[in-house]
Amino acid sequence: MRSSGRPWLRVLGWVLFIVGMAMFFINAEALMNGDAVECDGRPMRPGQWCVRAGGESLSYDDEKKKEARGELVGYAGVGLGALGVVVFISEGITTRRGNR
Repeated sequence: MRSSGRPWLRVLGWVLFIVGMAMFFINAEALMNGDAVECDGRPMRPGQWCVRAGGESLSYDDEKKKEARGELVGYAGVGLGALGVVVFISEGITTRRGNR
């Protein structure tokens, strides 16, 4: 069985898959929360401030924007991971067709 002559496709597939899944799992909490806004695991309401260790403090609106950004990055990670799978499948198909 010979290879397709395009080993970079396999590498690209792995990179897309790994980066996509890392983006998804890092932001999974934002994806699973829905519209909930949390500060250190506790729900927040409008008008509240989130003060974290190290002196960082964010308002409810800032925390909500941060959650929305994390959700967007998580969905982008799912897309990249799926694209990596598509590259694997297409590389496998072209390799099989080249062996006929």
